[in-house]
Amino acid sequence: MKKVKLTGVIKTAAILELALAVGIVFFWIAFFTTDLISFNDPQLKEIYLAFESAFPVPDIYLSLVLTIGGIGLLKKKSYGSLFSLMGGASLIFLGLLDISFNIQHGIYLTGVGEGILNILINLLCLGGGIFLVLAIWKNRTN
Repeated sequence: MKKVKLTGVIKTAAILELALAVGIVFFWIAFFTTDLISFNDPQLKEIYLAFESAFPVPDIYLSLVLTIGGIGLLKKKSYGSLFSLMGGASLIFLGLLDISFNIQHGIYLTGVGEGILNILINLLCLGGGIFLVLAIWKNRTN
């Protein structure tokens, strides 16, 4: 894997990775310690909680990958590029998976709070993932 130049875009990518990694950890802390979900339909709430219960382990992986990628970029290490690309691709996959589920089950329409929270998470995943992949790929050196 080629190194990337430590430009402003790459510094931004590294900071984004570290912020997303921390955000993921805080999301799960809030998820397990508060009642983030307030669906009126108990069956939909059960389906949603079953879906979400599959994500803590992959999100721990994603947080680790993003952290390693961000630190690697800041230290100008070649592994930073690899882990950043892995993190970006994982974010895109996660965002698409969430969007697919949310559309199929009408999650965006369950209430203003749930809709905004899920849209924000999906935009961060897709936008952040696309940004990371493009930034790393365009700034690699020979």
